[in-house]
Amino acid sequence: MTKEPLDWTDAHHITAWTHGGPTNLDNLVLLCRHHHRLLHQPDTGWQIRLGTDQRPEFIPPAHLDPQQRPRRNLYHQRQ
Repeated sequence: MTKEPLDWTDAHHITAWTHGGPTNLDNLVLLCRHHHRLLHQPDTGWQIRLGTDQRPEFIPPAHLDPQQRPRRNLYHQRQ
């Protein structure tokens, strides 16, 4: 039996609910556990936001990309 993608993902609040972010589909993205933990570690410098098309963009820390250009997961695109 093959695992479905939801079996290995965590829901992540783009704007943390502790900072007033709602728990609704417009404020959640599904991430694998490794990347979810990475976003919650402030010393890594990674950030997430929704682009103008409402798709998640991942902002790398300046030491990886001095211009901090947004990156997207082009493999699993949200429909």
